[in-house]
Amino acid sequence: MKYNKLLLGLSMLFPFGVLANATPSTLSKVEYSPLSQEELKKYEYKPTEYWTKGTDVVDNFSISDAQKFYNTLYDTVTENFVKPINHQKITNIILDGLSGFVEKLSIETTGTRILIYDKNLKLMGNFTKVSDTDTESWVNILIKTILTLRKNSETMAKAHQEQIFYVTALYLLKSLDENATYIDPVSKTSEIYNNNSTTLGFTYRRTTFGIQVLSIFKDSPVYFSDIKTGDIITTINKMPTRSLTDEQIEYILTNTDTDILNIDYISYIANKPYNIFLRKNQLIIPSITAKKADNTPLIEIQNFKSGSAKELKNTLDKVKDESSIILDLRGNINGLSTEAIEAANLFISGGDILKTTGNNEKYNQTYTAKNGDIFKSKPIIIIVDNTTKGPAEIFASIMDGSKRAVVIGSPTFGNGNIQNKFTLPNNSDIKFATSIALNSKEISVDKTGVIPVICTSSIIDKKDIDTLIDNIKTGKFVDNRPQNNNKTTESVKNIRNSCKALFPSKETNNLILKTAINILKDSSVYEKLLNK
Repeated sequence: MKYNKLLLGLSMLFPFGVLANATPSTLSKVEYSPLSQEELKKYEYKPTEYWTKGTDVVDNFSISDAQKFYNTLYDTVTENFVKPINHQKITNIILDGLSGFVEKLSIETTGTRILIYDKNLKLMGNFTKVSDTDTESWVNILIKTILTLRKNSETMAKAHQEQIFYVTALYLLKSLDENATYIDPVSKTSEIYNNNSTTLGFTYRRTTFGIQVLSIFKDSPVYFSDIKTGDIITTINKMPTRSLTDEQIEYILTNTDTDILNIDYISYIANKPYNIFLRKNQLIIPSITAKKADNTPLIEIQNFKSGSAKELKNTLDKVKDESSIILDLRGNINGLSTEAIEAANLFISGGDILKTTGNNEKYNQTYTAKNGDIFKSKPIIIIVDNTTKGPAEIFASIMDGSKRAVVIGSPTFGNGNIQNKFTLPNNSDIKFATSIALNSKEISVDKTGVIPVICTSSIIDKKDIDTLIDNIKTGKFVDNRPQNNNKTTESVKNIRNSCKALFPSKETNNLILKTAINILKDSSVYEKLLNK
């Protein structure tokens, strides 16, 4: 890029101020003019700037870039996707994805030829048939088709290659895995720095003397320092910024090796050098919150981000003397499967707790619990619903399959696959399912979701809770949990329809909590559900 636009610290919750501020040893006087408002506009961060339409096919589409991109995309998907997929199907899906630019395309294979038609059956490509494992040949077919389309479609001709990469890759991934993601290079940069926990809060451009501050974000460390827009940062930790690469600057500003930065800068107002020490933001957003529900600890797990298992352990240490707990996983829709597995590990004393199976053997793994239950086998209720997704479903499935908790509520989202992230040559990231997770009962949550042993959908007042408890005691309640993985479309539909989620109102939430508390109050009721 012609100029650097690091976006640092947009989401700062609280600042750390200046530790010291002094005028240092003399530096040679620097003559320069601050940027005008019009000039500053050129450096505004624009996530979609490379989507600017153009008319030059060559300038907007690099064949070599496309070959690198699609070769890696094809190989990554065929080698790692949870189910087998051939090159022709990938090509067909990608061509279908181009309908965002042109009319629908279709691909047909004859004895010796591969033919590509538009919706009017006009021949758009005629190629010699190639081996299905020949990635390079299939990519060449795709690229030649794209080039043909660019000659015949104004929309395609004006599309930048990153637009085409974005549309085709995302369409492919979503067709294979509805929970897959594609993060383009600029959005990826924005995502990294918007959520980074150790940044200073400014954007900059390069100059002859160092990096010039272009904008400062409110409530960031720089915001509370004496550094102003237009100032030039000449050194960071005594390293001259003009001689550092962009990657080195990014690392210095964002790595966690050091908490305090020593910065030399030149004030454009006073035209004098200054030195300042800044503490980087330490943005900590808890993923675990704990409170009481009728004297029973209620632990809400918002996500399974990095460190959540440790955070849960610290929370459990505070309630270790309690007789029971409730874990609320509603609204938990993202995170890391490794953290979810480690969190479940806290409660289970030995044995295999999870198995993953994929198309690639490297994803066939078995996870075994470490000896030791941090909560000493005491009763646990887990609350779930259709907003419980991904790693949270894996956690609930492990706890249910290992008979370590009673799960109540309504079916979870139904995405129990393990995903992995891969980087493509244009520096974009893709993430898709690489394996299916099976609990100790060999049951996956793919499609069905985690089905609770107690469905709370039918509970609309306190009388229903009393009736439920009586039915559990007498064995008159229905357990809709699947007993195997033979999941047809019809069976999945029937299982999920047997326990529909209620609208998440305050009243509904109170009834679900009362249900959990009443189950915990009677140890015989809890044990019957646990061993059902």
